[in-house]
Amino acid sequence: MTDIEQRLITAARNGEWLMCDEPDTVVRAGLIRELLLGRHGELDPRGVRLGGARIDGHLNLVRVKAAAGLTFSDCVFGEPIEARSASLPHLAFHGGRGAGIMADGLQVDGSLFLRRGTRFSGDEARGTIRLLGAQVAGDLDLEGAHITNTAGPAFNAAGITVGGQVLLRDGIRITGSGDDGALNLVGAHLASNFDMTKTEIGNATGPALLMANAAVGGFLSLADGNRLSGHGSNGTLCLSSAHISGHAELTDTKITNAAGSALFAHGVEVGGNLLLRKGLSITGHGENGALELFNATIGNVLETDGAEITNTAGPAFSANRARIGGALALLGTTRLSSREKGPALSLTGAHVADRFGGADTVELKVPEPNSLLDLRNMVVGVAVRLPSAVCPDLGRGTTCGHKALVRLDNFTYGHLATGWDWERWLHVIRCHTPAYHASAYQRLAAVERAAGHDGTVRRILMAQQTDLRRRSPQSLGGPMTRWFHRMWGALAGYGYRARRTAAALLLVLVAAGAIGWWAGQVPTRPGHLAAERVATGAPCSTVELVGLGLDRGLPLAMTGMRARCDLDTASRKGQAFTAAIWLVQLAVWGLATLALAGYTNLVRKPG
Repeated sequence: MTDIEQRLITAARNGEWLMCDEPDTVVRAGLIRELLLGRHGELDPRGVRLGGARIDGHLNLVRVKAAAGLTFSDCVFGEPIEARSASLPHLAFHGGRGAGIMADGLQVDGSLFLRRGTRFSGDEARGTIRLLGAQVAGDLDLEGAHITNTAGPAFNAAGITVGGQVLLRDGIRITGSGDDGALNLVGAHLASNFDMTKTEIGNATGPALLMANAAVGGFLSLADGNRLSGHGSNGTLCLSSAHISGHAELTDTKITNAAGSALFAHGVEVGGNLLLRKGLSITGHGENGALELFNATIGNVLETDGAEITNTAGPAFSANRARIGGALALLGTTRLSSREKGPALSLTGAHVADRFGGADTVELKVPEPNSLLDLRNMVVGVAVRLPSAVCPDLGRGTTCGHKALVRLDNFTYGHLATGWDWERWLHVIRCHTPAYHASAYQRLAAVERAAGHDGTVRRILMAQQTDLRRRSPQSLGGPMTRWFHRMWGALAGYGYRARRTAAALLLVLVAAGAIGWWAGQVPTRPGHLAAERVATGAPCSTVELVGLGLDRGLPLAMTGMRARCDLDTASRKGQAFTAAIWLVQLAVWGLATLALAGYTNLVRKPG
């Protein structure tokens, strides 16, 4: 036994560090195993603590049940460490280099540290550091570690259980390869927080950080200079079906993927808030979104405040069928951009229990004619306020120079937020939706009806019928039906302006009287007029002529004048006046029918 080995045995018994001064100091790997097995006497609980040594040979800790922990500082391992199913009070690496750690099923009663520039690199398909199903009672701390793998995951800890926090801080670099991710925490059970700052994780052929089906008992935080780059359909950061008990916050983090979504979080559950804050940059290239939250469940608020989300091939932000227990807020200088196929934000089928709103500073960009927002079948429990990017000039008319579009088919909401009155919302429906859809008008009318604004409701429903004729004329039928629809709108307000119909009816009756009087002024032959006394052919009085016109135009309310004064139907001019009276009579019948139907609601249809 060499002098250095004897000194290590003595230091381990006394709980002291053995710091090797010579750079090529060699310690046999087998001696470390023997110490942990108690073959050189009882060790101090602080365990084996070795620094600056080169470990010679294969450090085999498979199934070792040690009463003392193991700590290395700036040591070099020529071969991978094996610690499958081992049990240690603690395990720590502070600096140093190695070819990998194979530790499936490892149990650590305290914390597991890989810190201060520890470097492990390998080409093992199952991982450079492999902790499948491991159990760590304390923290898992990778502060400052550099881990790489050219053939698989750099850090593969699928199914790991961590009783404390997972800490990735201060200059960590993790580079892996393949579909299993660079850092794999699939199915992990983390009792406390997941905290990542100043970390770089890269994978040119798969996800960077894979946390599908993981459970985080505290908060999840990515902040302060993180950089994640990945490739492929599983996303760069994959949180699919993960469960986060507390808040999830992403700030000052860059996530990129040139061949898929950057943040893939189908079915994720967040018990608290999901906060996408200033400095967050998400860039993807996929038809489903750069940020995918399909079927996600957010316990409280989903908020973007200064985040920038870009997709070069589809929606920027997709949260279709998501369930949000609080509000969905787009705040600050949030930028959502779709460079090829929109929309910028897709929320089809989503349910927001509280408010949905966007600040005036929010930027939404899509190529024409894509929609900025897709809100089809979405439900907002309280109020809604669209970002002003939809119509920056706050339009209220029937035309608009802005081309931005919003999908509002079957979009349901409680009421409109301050700054979005019904006229502005009606403008959006008429000018900023890609096609006519009755549900948008009907919902707005229902909101105003609930507020007791019956006059406003009638104006909304008349605007609906006008838009129906303008953008979906084929649904009305042929040319005659469309003509009648137009006349119905002009004369009866589509059944919502019955007084207008009554006024038109009065005017027609006046016209009937005027025609009767006019006929009494037009000669047909010497001594005869188009309207004259029946018995003598003498001219009729003014009252008789007006009564004649009313008798002809309103047959249900006879004045009796036709018995004394009538049209001369034997003459051509008398026949012309007779035809004119018939047209008046037809108009009277039609207007009377519309007036009756308007008062009884018989002709009001949603369209």
